[in-house]
Amino acid sequence: MESKMWRSCLVAALVGVSLFLRVTPVWSQDRDEPGARLERLERRVNEMAERQEQLLRRLGAQMEHQRAMIPPGAENFRAPLPPPGVPARGPQNPHAARVAKGLHDALGLLFLIGIICNILLTIWIFTDIRKRGEGSGIFVALALVAGIPAAIIYSLVRLGDKKT
Repeated sequence: MESKMWRSCLVAALVGVSLFLRVTPVWSQDRDEPGARLERLERRVNEMAERQEQLLRRLGAQMEHQRAMIPPGAENFRAPLPPPGVPARGPQNPHAARVAKGLHDALGLLFLIGIICNILLTIWIFTDIRKRGEGSGIFVALALVAGIPAAIIYSLVRLGDKKT
């Protein structure tokens, strides 16, 4: 039954692809003369070259227009300060930026270590529950979420189970 269903799905997929893509076979393209095909390709290349030249001319005209708007010697002037309340662009204090980057990296490392510890505690709790053959699987989920506090609670419950 499953093989018939897979075959029908495959047939439906092939029909859908052939209807929506409308692929032309390679042998139908080769019926044209090679000379006519070469002429079409040359024409297309020439059209693309003309468009490229037009775009380059437009770009050159825009660059000239922008240069004409800047007065001579203005490139040495400083940019005006932003209005109050708008943060300035770029780091004002490179040392502070370095410290902030270091703090960001340290916090990322601590976060990664915390995740690894949670996973290791979860594995320990899971294997201990399996080995003892008793206990609740809820501690596995708690260890994933809470980490060290859940492991402490589990160990206290386990110690309490041993004494009884």
